[in-house]
Amino acid sequence: MMEKKVLVINSSPRVGNIVFMLDYILNDIETDVINLKDKNIKFCDGGDNCCPKTGKCMIKDDMLEIYNKLEEADLIILASPCYFSNVNAIMKNFMDRCNPYYFNKLLKDKKFFLLSVGGQKESTKGAIDAMKKFVKCVHAEIIGEYLAVADKKRDLESNAKVIKELEDIGDKLIKND
Repeated sequence: MMEKKVLVINSSPRVGNIVFMLDYILNDIETDVINLKDKNIKFCDGGDNCCPKTGKCMIKDDMLEIYNKLEEADLIILASPCYFSNVNAIMKNFMDRCNPYYFNKLLKDKKFFLLSVGGQKESTKGAIDAMKKFVKCVHAEIIGEYLAVADKKRDLESNAKVIKELEDIGDKLIKND
């Protein structure tokens, strides 16, 4: 069986609940983790001057490296904390810069798993919904999602139910075909 190329796009600005969740999901899975907070990613200028014509973004920054990794991955995990019933600004900027994939369809049929954590279940669903819309726009497929409720940095560490669910997700992701 061929090894899956798993890419994690993590938009958490700190080492908190998202990283904790990823550690349990990715326990025995070899992955490439991109921490967006450490990347130089400029804002999309929204002009659509490049994407419809060339299928590529003309902005030269760290997204060029990320585009290659997205295209090579078999499974992409989007991980974002929930801020104001949405993904955080770091993830939103990443999603905006993926505009070329709406036009060039190079992520068509890629598999995505969505992960979020926030203080309330209803608001955290907003972050998951934003990621779902993004995945639809890049013509990809969602194979699963998970959201957790945690208000403070270490809230999940003693939650045996969440830990077990995260471990089970990791097992399923690696076996999913």
